[in-house]
Amino acid sequence: MSSRPLRILLPLVLCFAAPALARDDAPIAPADMRRHIEILASDAFEGRAPGTPGEARTTAYIVDQFRQRGLEPAGDNDGWFQAVPLVERTTQSHEVAFTANGRSIDFDQADIALQGREAEERIVDAPVIFAGHGVRVPERGIDQIAGTDVRGAVVIILLDPPQVPGFPSLSDRVKAMADAGAAAVIALGGPDLPWAEVQRFYHYPATKLATQDVPPIIGAMPLAAAEHLIGQAGGHLDRLLNDQPGTTFHAVTLPLRATLHVTTQIHAYSTNNVVGRIRGTGAGANGESLLYLAHWDHLGLCRPEGAAHRICNGAVDNASGVAMMIEIAGRLAGQPRPARDILFLATTSEEKGLLGAEYFATHPVVPIRSIVAAINMDTVAIAPAGAPVAEIGRGFPPLDSIISQTIVAAGRNIDGDDDVESLAQRQDGWALARAGVPSVMIGGGLGDPARLGAFLRDVYHSPADQVGPSLELDGAAEDANLLVAIGRRLADPATYQRPARNNEEPAQ
Repeated sequence: MSSRPLRILLPLVLCFAAPALARDDAPIAPADMRRHIEILASDAFEGRAPGTPGEARTTAYIVDQFRQRGLEPAGDNDGWFQAVPLVERTTQSHEVAFTANGRSIDFDQADIALQGREAEERIVDAPVIFAGHGVRVPERGIDQIAGTDVRGAVVIILLDPPQVPGFPSLSDRVKAMADAGAAAVIALGGPDLPWAEVQRFYHYPATKLATQDVPPIIGAMPLAAAEHLIGQAGGHLDRLLNDQPGTTFHAVTLPLRATLHVTTQIHAYSTNNVVGRIRGTGAGANGESLLYLAHWDHLGLCRPEGAAHRICNGAVDNASGVAMMIEIAGRLAGQPRPARDILFLATTSEEKGLLGAEYFATHPVVPIRSIVAAINMDTVAIAPAGAPVAEIGRGFPPLDSIISQTIVAAGRNIDGDDDVESLAQRQDGWALARAGVPSVMIGGGLGDPARLGAFLRDVYHSPADQVGPSLELDGAAEDANLLVAIGRRLADPATYQRPARNNEEPAQ
């Protein structure tokens, strides 16, 4: 079902009392943010799940708030929305058979979990190749399938990565194998892999971008099962794992052939990012933009029918971030126009794996190289005023310097440790960072690991995340005003130039 907002729903959304606009020069106050959160996290919005009436109400509300604050639309076809195509897949059944030299190999069907790209996928008598971790990073001199033709093959790779900074994610490695023509990619999990949970996962709906390259079949297998399988064919998994050093590993064709048959339930639908813009003066900006983003989606109806509290309202995660972005947009739009454009992106499907942000990063509404920095706002209402300010995404000295200077000028303390970096890949800024955009999260909620940990343990992704006394809006408003000040400096090319990344030349 398409989730484009229906016109008939707009009056329903607008019947909520629209927050009164604050003066352009007034600091963002806790009450400004609370009004948005109370609406977005109300039961009327049904938990803001993509592809539901709750999405239509949510995105219509965000559009209305952007429009009231003087933003212009910056999505598809000069509209407010960027359509994001998704595919939900749920495994129905699978059957596998292995042979070695024409001889059938005994294999327990419960020792593999598979999912198909289409409703029915069948691979017959395919070669089986062990490809290490499945890494292809030619610029670092690493290509673990160099010299091996994996087209039409069942490729086995290791699930768990080594503890190496910047090591490709599993999805990146699966994509590399798919791009090389693999018919199936099966990840081997170690002894710590909770196999029963993996099996259940493959029979739960799994959502991906419809544009994402995936092989015809993906799957997982316990390491012990692979060891047994390869051993029956006369091979030795230990040798495969240890005979070649990791950086020089090259794929090995195993003495096995595989036949796989998988049926999968497929549900394709569309959801939307919301994109608004403050148009800059262009003076010396070279078409550049600063980007603020926050995800609007949550979990929807997250408990069974008949449960006392079925709706996961997502007040902190992430009605609070959307409220912050709306108020920041209003303050910046009401001030003298900056040189650079400022984009405001409310992303969809963050909870399904950063999918809206990933789609924007690969289908940007402006050239991705022209985005000088991205500031993500997520789960912001958990720390009181005065909390030390921490940052996710440090590592770009020109950006880090402006952020630190602005924090100090605001009379705030800086949390200098990197503990919060463990969350870097769990937030939308990661998708922009992977595309080369310097991306940060900044706030007092990130500087208190105990408080953040308590929220993640006790409230996160549960019906308990709703509007109530536990919302720390004094701290959130303080952070919002800090992000206004940071944004004004980042939108000025005389103050900030996008830092070079990897082998890039510095921006001119």
